[in-house]
Amino acid sequence: MSKRTVFDESWHRVSRSRVRLLPGVEMIRQMFRGEPWYVVCDKLGHRFFRIRPAAYRFICYLEDSETVQDAWDQALEINPVDAPGQGEVIQLLSQLYQSGLLRSDKTADIAALEENKIREKAQKRKQQFSSLLFLKIPLINPDPFLRRTLPLFAWVFTPIGAVLWFVAFAWGAQALVENWGRFSASSRLVLGLANLPYLYIGLIITKIIHEFGHGYACRRYGREVPEMGVMLLVFNPLPYVDASSCYAFARKYQRVIVGISGMALELFVAALAVKLWAEGADGVASRVAYNVAITASVGALLFNLNPLLRFDGYHILCDLLETPNLQGRSQALVGWWVNEKIFKIDPGPIPTRSRREQIGFTLYFFASWIYRFLLMIGILIFVSKQFLIVGVILALLFAVVWGILPFVKGLRYVFFSPKLMNRRTRALGIVALFTGGCLSFLAFVPMPYYFRAEGIVKSSEFQNVYTSSPGRITELVTPSGEMVEGGQILLRLTNKDLEAERELIRIERERGDLLFRKDRNEQGIQLAGLEGLSKSLDARELALETQLENLVVRAPVSGRWIANDLYEVMGSVVPRGQSLGMVRGEDGYVLSAVVHQRDAGRLSLNDSELKIKGQEGVNLLITNLDSIPAGQEDLPSAALGVTGGGSIGVSSRNGDGKQTTEPYFQVRGTIEEVNGVILQHGQRGVARFALPNKPLL
Repeated sequence: MSKRTVFDESWHRVSRSRVRLLPGVEMIRQMFRGEPWYVVCDKLGHRFFRIRPAAYRFICYLEDSETVQDAWDQALEINPVDAPGQGEVIQLLSQLYQSGLLRSDKTADIAALEENKIREKAQKRKQQFSSLLFLKIPLINPDPFLRRTLPLFAWVFTPIGAVLWFVAFAWGAQALVENWGRFSASSRLVLGLANLPYLYIGLIITKIIHEFGHGYACRRYGREVPEMGVMLLVFNPLPYVDASSCYAFARKYQRVIVGISGMALELFVAALAVKLWAEGADGVASRVAYNVAITASVGALLFNLNPLLRFDGYHILCDLLETPNLQGRSQALVGWWVNEKIFKIDPGPIPTRSRREQIGFTLYFFASWIYRFLLMIGILIFVSKQFLIVGVILALLFAVVWGILPFVKGLRYVFFSPKLMNRRTRALGIVALFTGGCLSFLAFVPMPYYFRAEGIVKSSEFQNVYTSSPGRITELVTPSGEMVEGGQILLRLTNKDLEAERELIRIERERGDLLFRKDRNEQGIQLAGLEGLSKSLDARELALETQLENLVVRAPVSGRWIANDLYEVMGSVVPRGQSLGMVRGEDGYVLSAVVHQRDAGRLSLNDSELKIKGQEGVNLLITNLDSIPAGQEDLPSAALGVTGGGSIGVSSRNGDGKQTTEPYFQVRGTIEEVNGVILQHGQRGVARFALPNKPLL
């Protein structure tokens, strides 16, 4: 291990200063892994700093010393092993001064600290720029409201509240299991344009409940919540509260409760929302409840609880492991390894205390970096599919914040850092070799190349069933789901108007026959007119009988009869041409995929792969591919359009959701069935078409 750095070249600028803490600054003792730490609490600025006992004792020595030098000498004399070095003292004083926690009788005493303050403000502005995707806008102070209403919700943080939470969670879980098919089916439309307002309402509701959970937990244990506002999370306005005062809690279980309270309330509301959705009728309330359940559960389980992101799960993990600033310390350790093992310089003492910490910090650094990178890619893909222009802007912003700026920062370190003075040539060579290797790999190594297209699964043989005559549905002869033979009766309709017309034709025919017998001996002109009337009645009767026969709906082909919720319209009148369902064969399935014109030129009709929505774990093979090159504008199913949960842009001029905004090419292929994968007519899937390998650049 390297020796601790004691002296600093800037020490002379602060050594004769006489500074001390402002009155009212609170110092709270905390225990981490059996070792004491101290939290410096700024009650006015609501900032908190965690310092080691050596720094705490130095601050205490400042109160009775004439200068900073005297306080440091006293610290060295009393405990030379643990006394802070001069660089640590300068950094500590700069941080306290930047927060307005130091006072001095002479302006000259703080000139060096002022320079440090300017540098730290510049660094803070850089951090704010890199956090544009998570920009916070403070609005109000919620503490008076929380203080007044706390008695109404204090029971939430008691054993009674815990019991009620588990009961509600079990209640909602039971409803979810019982209605899982309907719940998962509805999730296909959760990102459709028609559902986006309900999704955002659900997100706002859950975030407000989440943030108030943090706020009430802080107030429950006696800490202030000074700020509430709006955070632009990827330009999406969401509420937030400043619950950082929980850092000052002496007991870690209190900090953990504050961290977990938001997620606990989210899951509580999600359970109630699932029950409301399952029991309620379809309507606005049911849709809002469904989206509340989706946003609360996904937000709590996939984001807030994930310790790889700096959300609630991260702070909870730090408190449970009693390892403050886990992310910062893991980054410092990796930087130490780079300097010591790659650049071969003395980086100072290793920022860990054990081999176990080294392994844990290293694993956390790479796991969090990989996860954030994948999350960034996922956000870009999602946003680009919905809003291409916004996706391009986000991609440029991500490239600047997480690509160009870190690269420039690394180059500045390699070119100008005094630490590399004697190793700069080696460092430049390593960086050049690494950069050249990465660029060569991206530019010359062929990689698998694909493009994807959405499609709809169809039975290889199927016929839609329509009404050929208008009428009232009176009898469903064959229940939906049964196998039928061609010509088998499916349902019956009645039409009183057609029956009345048949009776009218019968009466007119009897009248015509009577006139014919009476006037048969009279002029031929009259008889010719009666013969014309008879022929007209014959034609009308023939057409009418055809319409009456069509009131009995029969299966057009053999297969499985799938009806369109006919029980809901039983007894109602349906017009001619109304879709009643379909009869589909079960000998095989085909995929009808939609390919954009920009991708049609790259299309290769080799065997491809298919993933079925909801069953993405298995790849299905598509064979016998064939394309329909003529540009089409009617989708094979409305489910492929954005209004039906797909990604294809559709026009609002046609209400069926099938007319596309631009022509497309259709590709059809046979799906090779696999055991364990359920194929049904009308399922959505994504086909992956292989292209010749090529480098990424």
